[in-house]
Amino acid sequence: MPTSATTIQARRPTEQELAFVHERRVGHLATADAQGRPSVVPICYAVVERGGAPEIVSVLDEKPKRVDDLALRRVRNIVAQPAVALVIDDYDEDWQRLAFVQIKGEAALVQPGGAGHDQAIAALRKKYPQYAAMAIESRPVIRMTDLTATSWRAGGPDAETIPNGRLLELESVIRGRRSVRAFTGEPVPRAVIERAIEAAGWAPSPHGRQPWRFAVVESADRKLTLTNAMAATWQEQLELDGQDTEIVQTRLRKSRERLLTAPILLVPCLYLEGLDDYPDPGRQEAEATMAVQSIGAAIQNLLLMIHASGYDAGWMCAPLFCPDVVRDALGLDAALIPHALITVGRAAKDPIRRPRLPLDDLIVSWT
Repeated sequence: MPTSATTIQARRPTEQELAFVHERRVGHLATADAQGRPSVVPICYAVVERGGAPEIVSVLDEKPKRVDDLALRRVRNIVAQPAVALVIDDYDEDWQRLAFVQIKGEAALVQPGGAGHDQAIAALRKKYPQYAAMAIESRPVIRMTDLTATSWRAGGPDAETIPNGRLLELESVIRGRRSVRAFTGEPVPRAVIERAIEAAGWAPSPHGRQPWRFAVVESADRKLTLTNAMAATWQEQLELDGQDTEIVQTRLRKSRERLLTAPILLVPCLYLEGLDDYPDPGRQEAEATMAVQSIGAAIQNLLLMIHASGYDAGWMCAPLFCPDVVRDALGLDAALIPHALITVGRAAKDPIRRPRLPLDDLIVSWT
């Protein structure tokens, strides 16, 4: 566990702590019976405000239980000993990103029609879409009041009290994305691909024109046609480089396997139609360069969304060396310029990840 950290003594929760609690999806509720014997259960919860003070609410929902609501251990404990604690935490293999908030308070059971019950149900349904299909309005609610908080995070005295949840989630997706070359045969749902391409559409682009389009290759026949066409061109280029015949054949074989075993191939294409026209070649060239820059941003969005959806991808630049071949093999419009090939699927093995440059090496000037 890291020794450098920021700790805050118990006191009324700060806005930052309440935001951290609100953004997380599950907490662990600790109660104790009259003899002090503890019990901890995971709960769904929401943060509400009543009378200018924050409260935490959780409903005894319809998820399967072996006993009646009032016989649940946490309910019996609250009746016997109202003092409770709720812990919400972030864990990461990078221990410099650990954090938690512990909320203590007095808990009570609120029946339908009781003070704050309707507000609690509305807040829980807003946070958890699953509750829309449950009749939780007729269920008791656990209500925590008189809240105090303790929070901790790694990072030393200059760190924020606790990290923003959305920031941590985004950082996790960015760092978790990896370039995969070998895939299992598990198919990729169409919705995953559509969501990824939609995410690409939110990338910045010159004048908001989105100068890129995507071809999706899923059929075995079309993958084979594309692979054969590209292999012929690549073989010519490798031979021009003077590489040994055996090495050329090995590289071609591995490339073919990579394309043919990937469940989905995506071909991002530059689309320059509709960009601004300039009378001088300098600005026109800059306009095209902006489009090329933006297709990289679109592909990054695409890759991150694929990773966030639980799948893997690899970015290949081969179409840059034979755009006409790729266009013809896929029957694409002449206005489309293939710029990359993205393989998508489930990783067959964990790839070797190349080390990243330290921050100090990336920043060359700060004035």
